[in-house]
Amino acid sequence: MLMTSRYSKSRFAREASLVAGGLGAMLIGACSSGAAGEASAPAGTPSPVATATAISAEEAEIRLRLNSLFTRQEGVEITAIRQAADTGNTGFVAPIVDLAAAGFADEERSAIADALTRLTGEEFDPSSFNLHEDAYRWLGGHPEIEAVPGYAAWKGDLYGIIDRRFIDFFYEGVPASVPISGAVWGGVGVDGIPPLDDPVFTEPDDATYLELDEPVFGVSINGDARAYPLRILAWHELSNDVVGGKPVALVY
Repeated sequence: MLMTSRYSKSRFAREASLVAGGLGAMLIGACSSGAAGEASAPAGTPSPVATATAISAEEAEIRLRLNSLFTRQEGVEITAIRQAADTGNTGFVAPIVDLAAAGFADEERSAIADALTRLTGEEFDPSSFNLHEDAYRWLGGHPEIEAVPGYAAWKGDLYGIIDRRFIDFFYEGVPASVPISGAVWGGVGVDGIPPLDDPVFTEPDDATYLELDEPVFGVSINGDARAYPLRILAWHELSNDVVGGKPVALVY
């Protein structure tokens, strides 16, 4: 790629462990007692997703203090993950799946795999290199599972470790036509790979830099035909253009 992030994965893992403590804050009020007005389910038994409830200013302050406490204790991410699993609330699957992609050490990965197994009933192997992919795939196949209240903002904080601009995409009440849990970090910061906007075209006979068998992406609208060479688009992954008077976003 022309521009790629040099953000250290190990640094992401270290700092993500702090954000994992935010699970502890989400446990307060929203989920520690199971669904609103109901008793919590036994550990390892999936229960209905907790519903959002109004909280007082005092309760909000308690959440903030607990979150601050969680993020300052070594190894608290394991405690928070286990506490989330203890609720039996499947709404915690989404944030735990996100944490599975952060490259934790063996102990953390074991806690994550155990929590996912208990909450979903599906066996997850902590030693699997594809733990996070397996977990994302499982979650994507269960659209009926809704994340706990506060998840969108929590995810913004998690990805904000990489680039603070990610909080512009993940916040409470963000409009979305697909589950927020399905959004996965692509490996770079915001605009880390620059799009190809309004590209300049040349006539086919003048494209001497291309071989006859090189793949291109073809678009034809209202008699306007364009060819986007894979060799060029691979550097950008996205091209914004106007073809036949119609705006087109070509995503590779």
